[in-house]
Amino acid sequence: MALATSFARARPILTALVAGVPEGDAVIVATDRNGFPVAQRLIERPKDLPHAVVIGRHNRCALAIPGDSRVSLRHLLLTTWPGQGPMRLRGYDLGGRAGVVLADGKRVPGFSAHGQVALGFGRTSLFVLPGGAIGRDILAGDESESFRKLTGLDASGSGHRLAISAMAEPGVAELGGYRPVNVDVRPEPRGVLRLRSTKITRNRATNRGRNRGREDSTQVRELEIDSEQLQRGLLIGRYSDRCSLAGQGRNLSRVHALVTEEGPNSLLVYDLASTNGVRPSGQSEGPSHPVVRMTPDDPCLLGHFELSWVPAERPTIH
Repeated sequence: MALATSFARARPILTALVAGVPEGDAVIVATDRNGFPVAQRLIERPKDLPHAVVIGRHNRCALAIPGDSRVSLRHLLLTTWPGQGPMRLRGYDLGGRAGVVLADGKRVPGFSAHGQVALGFGRTSLFVLPGGAIGRDILAGDESESFRKLTGLDASGSGHRLAISAMAEPGVAELGGYRPVNVDVRPEPRGVLRLRSTKITRNRATNRGRNRGREDSTQVRELEIDSEQLQRGLLIGRYSDRCSLAGQGRNLSRVHALVTEEGPNSLLVYDLASTNGVRPSGQSEGPSHPVVRMTPDDPCLLGHFELSWVPAERPTIH
């Protein structure tokens, strides 16, 4: 397995990096196919909203991958969740051609894991390891034993993979914000997402000979959403071939944001290293937020586009 080979070569460096990571935090390390680290980042344990790390070739990404042409500009979103015990990880494939491949060689639309994960995309390997004694213990022992503790598999691929595909995740109470997907059950309707341009255009009007400003009504897009779409993550941007909800306007990045479910009454909107950012409604200026909580009463801004959510009406029980 290419991932096992990369891990074996990178293990001495991973051991040195983990030694400097505090207990409860984690480190992300990307390596080339020879196991040489090309990018790394420390992840602190979140306290409220999850932390988000966009991984890709674009220099705006929190973890930029150089030298791998098979990696997309925005390839993978890795999120870490608050809670007790091992850090909870959730990854989303952002539609890159090379996809996201877990340790057993299977391509997945997304995954969740507790504490650690190893995966590949393009010619790059990615390892997430906890700091402190837990991380040191994973990397201890011989190469085969260490790889099994990290992934649940041996170098031949036998064993039980620790990372779980997005299509077979634990319940919401276990991972915080994720619902299991049952392919035999119709997805639950979750309402409508609405993307609306707030840019004012100037049209010549005959009313008293004056110009009047109005909102551009052609820049309203709506999408009915369900629980399965939110499980996988909904992409929003200019590229209609990758994004479920696409708008027009250079203020919107090609792949601008990803929307997932947090709970019955809230969604999370992640900034995917966009040019014009993601902000809570009312904050049109200032730095972008890596993640914004969106409720029916609190939309958010993607550049000068407003993203809002109208939940599905729940049936009345008499």
